[in-house]
Parts: sequence; structure tokens; C-alpha cells
Amino acid sequence: MKQQNFIKPFPAFNTFINVLMASGPILLPMSSAKVGYGYASISLTICCLISIIACDFIVEALYLADQIDKETDLMSRLNIQATHTVSDSTEEISSSQPMESKYALQSQFEYGSMAKLFYGKWAEYFTVSIIVIYLYGAVVAKGVMVGNSLSSVFKGITLVEQYWFWIVTFFVLCGILSFKDVASIQIVQTIVALARYLTILSMLIGSIQQMSTQKEIQEMQWFNIDALPQMISTAIFAFLMHHSSPGMLRPVRPTSAIRKIIFISFIFGLFTFLFVCLTAILAFPLKDLAAASFYNQLFNQGSLKWAYYIISFYMFLNIAALPVLTITIRKNLMKLVVPHLVPKDNLKITLPSAIFTLLIVVPCALLAIVLKDDIEIIVGLTGGVCGVFILLTIPAALVLQGRKKHNVKYSDNPYISKFQHPFWIWALIVLGCVFVPYNLYMQIKKIIDHYG
Repeated sequence: MKQQNFIKPFPAFNTFINVLMASGPILLPMSSAKVGYGYASISLTICCLISIIACDFIVEALYLADQIDKETDLMSRLNIQATHTVSDSTEEISSSQPMESKYALQSQFEYGSMAKLFYGKWAEYFTVSIIVIYLYGAVVAKGVMVGNSLSSVFKGITLVEQYWFWIVTFFVLCGILSFKDVASIQIVQTIVALARYLTILSMLIGSIQQMSTQKEIQEMQWFNIDALPQMISTAIFAFLMHHSSPGMLRPVRPTSAIRKIIFISFIFGLFTFLFVCLTAILAFPLKDLAAASFYNQLFNQGSLKWAYYIISFYMFLNIAALPVLTITIRKNLMKLVVPHLVPKDNLKITLPSAIFTLLIVVPCALLAIVLKDDIEIIVGLTGGVCGVFILLTIPAALVLQGRKKHNVKYSDNPYISKFQHPFWIWALIVLGCVFVPYNLYMQIKKIIDHYG
């Protein structure tokens, strides 16, 4: 059996940040300006709190699924060994238990496999379909951002000014790196995270520089309810990394650090988003923010050129985050479509895994080329509809059924959620039931208005 690679808290935090901060600073300033900073602050804060609760539920669901799987395996082996003595069978079963911790996770679960274990095959199909649709949209959106940003930076230079060049380069690298374990590229995650911090700092300094050149600070809009649906979709899209959290959190050691990583990452993300949006609204006119597709475009002027070039490379830093999404899609698709061909080592290059990787990166690259100018529609549909399921409904439903199947009473268990009252579960489910149809209606209306 392949030895489990564990991840220490700081590299795990950097990986979390690289996935969480992949697109928010580039997309949120425009949505915040349109909806008003009041609604933007409320939306981002609520989304952050919900994200923490949902991620907390996912950690508990992982533990519950692992315990149910162990119990099922134990019963199966007891039946097989029924002809042996009790002491013999007990000795064999006990010897297979890990020595690391009585709460250590042994099985690898994704959203789909947990849904199947808790609810049945139909739930696996539904869950995997939602996740795959969302992730395809997320990968396409990030590809569009990379292509638009870097092709503009190199405008006038042969080949590298071409949008398709950066799309091809980006997705080829993502496909290759998707066969690398997160734990084995910790140094890459750390370096990219540091580059991300420096880039965000450039956004803040550039905005302050722009404010210092103006006679007066830009007038701030506080509330515009007409733009609220797009703001909610973009906020969910920015915070949503729960689809990949099972694979990122499972190897973290010590396990007591898992919830600290979750809390610190989301709070750090929240304050970063709030400060970036605030400085953007104060530095640039509303009409300029509303007309821009990406935040870096606002810095392509005069003395702000230095920030423009730095910020434009921000999206290419997703080279450390996109492989995680690609791995998540591949795992879920293969377990659903060809479970008998899934390699024991999920990162091993086999013919089926290579084919499924191509089925991910090639369509995403083609869609990124076709949908070059439709980033808001991509974000609205993926974040506002599928994202709501992944953030609200699925984590709550998993914990709801998991607790029925396995009753946990260990207060020192690091995997058990602090949100034990049923109110938290039903609150997420009800919010999901409200937001999915509302956001779907608003996005369809927007598409009709856009293309009508």
C-alpha cells in the first residue's frame, strides 16, 4: 500500500489560500462597485460565515463516512472469518488498525462517494453531476481570466499576444501538474502563495497611489439591489473551494490544526476581499469599474503601469490551484463512470486517467476560447446555481444523514463539527432552497437580455 503523505499546517494553509484566492481579487471589485459597498460587505461576510460552517460539516462528514466504511468492512471480515476462532479474527482485524490515532482517517472520500455511502447511488450521480458542472465552469472562467490578462500585457509581441496561446499553455500545464500530489509540491504552493500575497499588496498600494493623485476620493455607492444577484453569485464563486477540501484536508497533520486552517483561511480571505473592494471603489470611478471585466484593467494607465503588469500575472498563479480542481473532477468522474478502472494511486498516470484528463482540459480550453467575453455569465451560472448546492445543500445533507447512521459522542474528536445543533443544518438547506431557484431565474433572465 502506498504510504500516506502528510501535510504540515503552514503548507496546507498556503494550498487553501491558493484555491480560495484564485479569482476573488480580480472579479469582486467590479461586482462590489455595481451593487454598492454596503451590500458587498454584507454578502461577503455572510458567505464567509457560511463557508466556515459548510467546511466544518465536510470535515465531520469525512469522519462519519470513514467510520461507517470501517464498520462495514469489519462486519464483512467477521462474516468471512466466521469459521475461525474469535481470538484469531480479532487479532487479525486489530492488527490492521493504524497506530497513529484512534480517530485517524483511513479511507479516501470525495463528495460523490460520501453521497453514495449515505444516500445511495442516485445521490452519487446527482452530487457528482453538480460538482463536475461547477468545476468545468470554474476552470473555464479561470482560463478566460488568464488568457485575457496576459494577452493584453504582451500586446504587440508576436505569438504571446495571442489569447489562444495562453489558454493552450495554461491548460497543458494544469493537465500535467494534475498528476502531482498536493503534498509533493508543497514548495510550489508556498512560493505561489507568497507571490499571491505580493500581488494583492500591489493592488492595495496601486489603489492608494491612484487616490493620492485625485483631488477628492471617488463617491461611494452603498446599496443597489438590482446588482445583488450577480454579487451573490460572484461572492460564492470567490469563496467556494469546498469541492476540493476533502482531498486537501485529509492529509493535514496534526489533525487538531484542520479547523484552525479553515477558520484562518476564510477570515483572511474575507478581509482581503473587503480591503481590495474598498480601495478599488475609492480609487476608481464607478463607470470605469462597471465597464471593466477584470480589476487589473483599471491599472493600465500612466503611473499605475507597474501595478498593471504585476496584477496581470495574478491569474497565472492559478497554475498552483487548477491542478487541484482537475484532480477533483477526474476522481469524481472516474469513480462514477469507470470505477473498475480507477487506479489505487489516484495520481498514477494510466491510459484511462490520461484520457479523462484530456476530457477535462480540452473541452475547458475550447470553451475558454469561445466564451472569451462572457465571464459574468459563466460565474453567474456556476457560482449562483451549482455553487449554492456545493456550498449549502450538499455539506448539510451529508452531515444530516451521516449523523443518523453513526452516532458520535467523543468530545475530544478533532473531526466533529462545533455546529452540532440541527438548526445549522436546516439553515443551510433552507438557504439553498431559496437561492438556487432565485439565482437560476435571474441568470436565465440575464442571458435572455444579453443575447435577445
